[in-house]
Amino acid sequence: MNHPKISVIIPTYNRANLINNTIMSVINQTYIDWELLIVDDGSTDNTKEIIQELIDNDKRIHYFYQKASGGPSSPRNLGIEKASGEYVAFLDSDDEWFPTKLEKQLDLFEKSDNPKLGIISCFAYIKDNKTGKIIYKRDKYSKGNILKELLKDGGLIYTGCVLTKLSILNEIGPFDINLKISEDLDMWIRIFEKGYEFDFVPEYLFNYLIHDSNIFYGNKDFDRINEFLIRFEKHRQLFLDYDVPFIGDYYFTIKEYKKARKYLTRNIFGNNYSFRQKIRVIGQLIITYYPHSETIWQNIKKIFKK
Repeated sequence: MNHPKISVIIPTYNRANLINNTIMSVINQTYIDWELLIVDDGSTDNTKEIIQELIDNDKRIHYFYQKASGGPSSPRNLGIEKASGEYVAFLDSDDEWFPTKLEKQLDLFEKSDNPKLGIISCFAYIKDNKTGKIIYKRDKYSKGNILKELLKDGGLIYTGCVLTKLSILNEIGPFDINLKISEDLDMWIRIFEKGYEFDFVPEYLFNYLIHDSNIFYGNKDFDRINEFLIRFEKHRQLFLDYDVPFIGDYYFTIKEYKKARKYLTRNIFGNNYSFRQKIRVIGQLIITYYPHSETIWQNIKKIFKK
């Protein structure tokens, strides 16, 4: 049995209004030796019907349904279990690839003589789905082992930009199902912690779309503080070793105020923080000395959210 070169994994949940464009961006790839594994995490809309129409016309597309898990980790893990390609690419069901994305990334991977090359990325547009306006561009990367950069900038790698090897994912282990919005960051940290390296195609090949049902930007139900604590506890020693700026936030959150003061003070004088960020840190510092002033801190946060 011939296996495809690339397995594309799309987790989805109630994205009937968006997933067609996502799938078409895979079908329209100039590189054609792929399989598409769509894992439906318990959708209650007509996602399955939309996907079935596409499957009828393209046998490279495969659909799997599972009980809702509440996040992308579990469906991505099932996709990895079902994958048969040498390489794996991830795409969320509300985002889109440019047509040459797979071709150009695979070419870079195959021509590399670096045995530790683990992830190839690309430039990305972050766009408003309603207006089509580009809100932000991710086009600044370093090559090699970028663990330190990744620890300091959790948004450095967009999942839809990634091409990696199935063997690496099997070595590292599954996405953490306890994480709902930073499971991808946790995975990349673990990959680079193993000594793998990073490269990228210096072209815009990915659209990350922001909309009301976007997991990170649109969903207000996730406990972001708990998510932050889980991630920090998993990689505590790495964060401390690399002295990342948000160590102070961690100790502040768990109310170890003496330790928090040490790191928060560094953030004011040692980092290129904006005025708004420095005001936030000052508010936190006040509470470390006067814990009962937390009401003031909450009011400061409200002001700077406006």
